[in-house]
Amino acid sequence: MSAWNIQVPEVRGVLTTVSGHIGDEDGSSGLTGDSVALGEATTEAEAAASSVPISVALGEFSEYVSGLVGGIVELTASAVGGASEATGHYVAGDLEMASEAQGNIGEVPDPQYSD
Repeated sequence: MSAWNIQVPEVRGVLTTVSGHIGDEDGSSGLTGDSVALGEATTEAEAAASSVPISVALGEFSEYVSGLVGGIVELTASAVGGASEATGHYVAGDLEMASEAQGNIGEVPDPQYSD
């Protein structure tokens, strides 16, 4: 990377917006909040179904989706944190550290789908 030209306020604005979409640790907003709401709705559906096979299927679905959402949240938080760190190094004038921080952002694996 020979030259960088970053508009720092815009980058920070995007990172703030993405962080809002991720949500908070309490699960009261964003994707984390949606995950909590899905778990609650699945539990209610299991109770309303009054059927062991349906309850088992809903439980397995909820567990699978919860794992996917957790991975999405983790990778997105890693990307936001790495981009923020790289931007901070850029502002400080340390392009080598910025490049290293950018390279340390979590890798996104290819999705594995199962039937």
